[in-house]
Amino acid sequence: MKQSRETNIGVARIIGTILVILVAVYFKWLFKPAMNLRSEGLYSYIVIVGIAAFFIFGIAEKWCDSHAVTTISIRIAIMAFIVLIVGAFLSSRILHAKRYANLINIEEGNFAEDIVKVSDMESFPILDVETAQKLGNRAIGSLERTSQYEVNDEYNLITYKEKEYRLSPLEYQGYFQARNSYNYGIPGYVMVDSITQKAELVKLEEPINYAPSAKGDRNLKRYLRKEYPSYIFDKFQFDIDEKGIPYYIVPVKEATIGVFGGKIVKSFIIVNASTGELEEKLPEELPQWIDHAYSLDYLMNLAEAYYSYKNGFLNSILKKEGVKNLSYEWADRGKEDKDDDDDDDDDAYFPGYNSLKTQDGVEFFTCVTSSGNDESAVGFILANAKTGTIKFYTGEGAEEATAQKQAESLTQNYGYTSSYPLIVNVEGVPTYILALKDKAKTNMAYVMVNVENYTNAVKGETLKEALMQYKKTIGKADNEIQEESIKQDSEKEETAKEITETSGNIEEIYQAIKSGDTCYFFLLENDPNLYISPISINSRQVQLKVGSNVTMKHYSSTEEQVEIVSEIMINTK
Repeated sequence: MKQSRETNIGVARIIGTILVILVAVYFKWLFKPAMNLRSEGLYSYIVIVGIAAFFIFGIAEKWCDSHAVTTISIRIAIMAFIVLIVGAFLSSRILHAKRYANLINIEEGNFAEDIVKVSDMESFPILDVETAQKLGNRAIGSLERTSQYEVNDEYNLITYKEKEYRLSPLEYQGYFQARNSYNYGIPGYVMVDSITQKAELVKLEEPINYAPSAKGDRNLKRYLRKEYPSYIFDKFQFDIDEKGIPYYIVPVKEATIGVFGGKIVKSFIIVNASTGELEEKLPEELPQWIDHAYSLDYLMNLAEAYYSYKNGFLNSILKKEGVKNLSYEWADRGKEDKDDDDDDDDDAYFPGYNSLKTQDGVEFFTCVTSSGNDESAVGFILANAKTGTIKFYTGEGAEEATAQKQAESLTQNYGYTSSYPLIVNVEGVPTYILALKDKAKTNMAYVMVNVENYTNAVKGETLKEALMQYKKTIGKADNEIQEESIKQDSEKEETAKEITETSGNIEEIYQAIKSGDTCYFFLLENDPNLYISPISINSRQVQLKVGSNVTMKHYSSTEEQVEIVSEIMINTK
């Protein structure tokens, strides 16, 4: 009898062990934890497997009235959970506030030297992420198997062949799409020109096979985990080299505080997204073509700790002496008038950052405010996406949300929304530049706002016009030279156009906003052309109606059978 019971116990435990091993292998495959004693993921994995083992052995050993292995399983799970809790506390900012503050040294930057002066607004890259997302989504309409793919929303700013683009890879839409397209891979990526705002779908000869959204052995994290089982990875960054070949740049972090805390990037793995070729590099060894190595969240977390905990944890909560905040957070400014039928109105505002190209490379920009006043900036930081260095630029003034509200107030009757601002150098004066967009996210006008005095804000239909008007407001423009330049440009433009005079009766007439100005669109009787006439050339156009007789001077636009009216006279009977 005793021997029979021991046999039953042995069989139950063998069956239970096999099942637990299968569960452990599956969860390891599913969660891909780093086999690293300083990784929270390892202990979370042990807790999950321990709990699964508790139930499996509990059922198996119930047959033979033995609970020894069941008890061991739950004890292992509890011990791993305790390590998680204790390790998190021993690594916390409560105990190591100053060490967290010292993870990075933020240097003082020189605004006049570091920020390139704005002189030629015709070639200024104002494209923001939100607009890039709208343009990029339209670019994949011609793609075969469109239903299988979507564009990632990242749209990082890069420099490619001496031009600036917003770049984002295609991804699988979901699990089944990834499985269905396993043999096809991901066909390419989207690039949006930051100046012309032209979106292009780049189709690759060799598709992207290794990606975060891929499944099976082509899932990027699973693929990396096989080669680097103990590495702790940060967010993957997508980039392309000089030939347009796609890569993922994978930061590798190491804990430096307590058990799990103070994770600092020590190296990078460069993954050829098409072939899967791997190469590990130290930060100083990164190739020249890489624009994004460090993630935005990683850099902003370092900056947040630096400004919050330099004088200790209690000071960050109570006295707050020397404590500063970053605009890099979701800013819910809200909208009073929401149209339930418009999904865009329900979207949250873009988070507090933008990226710009400086002489040091692509950098993330966000304002720094005092702990007691989120409406006023004490300066701003630039975080370099390749080198990981952060610089602070002193300068009191309006923070970004205030500039956005001021810009929107200039055209409040139209209901335009502003892009997230960029900070630029206009004759040594820190200045925000923003685009005003309609509901279709099309840039309708441009605004320049003085950082120190946000009431100095001007609007222009073009970037060049906004710059000219802004220089006048800050006393930096030679009005005669500026006006003569504009006059010459206008004369050259008119000379290049063939002016035609036409008369007729209006057959159809419509009114709309174009480039920030009210325009009238009308057809004349027995005339196939569409005429576009801005209200600014003749205010009496508000009296126009079907049947009105007009005489116009006009010239051809780039669209076929569309004429731009330069002068109009309303003939009365």
